[in-house]
Amino acid sequence: AISLFNDFSQALYSRAGELIVDVVEGGYRLYRFNVEIERQDSQGVEQMKVFCYDLTLATLWASKRSGPGFLIHDSTIFADVDERQKAHALELAARTAEAYGFQYICCLNSDGIPASDFSKGFSLQPYVRIELTDEGEKGGLLGIRY
Repeated sequence: AISLFNDFSQALYSRAGELIVDVVEGGYRLYRFNVEIERQDSQGVEQMKVFCYDLTLATLWASKRSGPGFLIHDSTIFADVDERQKAHALELAARTAEAYGFQYICCLNSDGIPASDFSKGFSLQPYVRIELTDEGEKGGLLGIRY
């Protein structure tokens, strides 16, 4: 888990973060988790800590063929994230999910897709499964107009 988290954070920020697991002794064992990535003053980095931690768990579960088989993030996980890191995160999620056999599901607004920051040859389009719109009579979500 520590190695995966380090690899994931390094893919986003070119330096490894740290997943810290402390064991607190008492009447029973209690585990305390903390994650650190340099440059953590930024709200975007705080959100990418969560992203890396979640991706670590999804990867571990998939490698053991347990867990739900998917990871879901709402667009808020990328709300304050630099466009370049957002692109790196989406590419990392796509590669990792494909390599370990789980689904990465992310809800994004079309104006929040960092298309110009993706690596050469990467396109998000093959991963898009559904596009919701508020245009026309059939727009909206579950028949609800917003």
